[in-house]
Amino acid sequence: MKIAIVADFDTVNCFKLAGLKHAYAVKDIKEAEKQVRELLEMPDFALIIVTVQIANRIRALINEVTEEKNFPLIVSVPSVGGSSILAVDPINELIKRKTGIELKL
Repeated sequence: MKIAIVADFDTVNCFKLAGLKHAYAVKDIKEAEKQVRELLEMPDFALIIVTVQIANRIRALINEVTEEKNFPLIVSVPSVGGSSILAVDPINELIKRKTGIELKL
């Protein structure tokens, strides 16, 4: 199974330096969503990493994938020099949708 990242140029370069082969630099949210959708069509990806900024903007797509598929997992990481504040905590949101229980941490 493969791992990919879709992020800004600086973040992608850091992951490339760490040895990640499937690293896709995008210029804007439209391009990011298109790239994530293309990766979702490839069955050999187990994990897709996106930056927090991208995750906040494509939340509907992430929720759709989480509901319908076990893999790939889509996780968010802070971008290089960027904010790490998520608009929605994906784990809490998943628990709330699946069980009806909202966790307060």
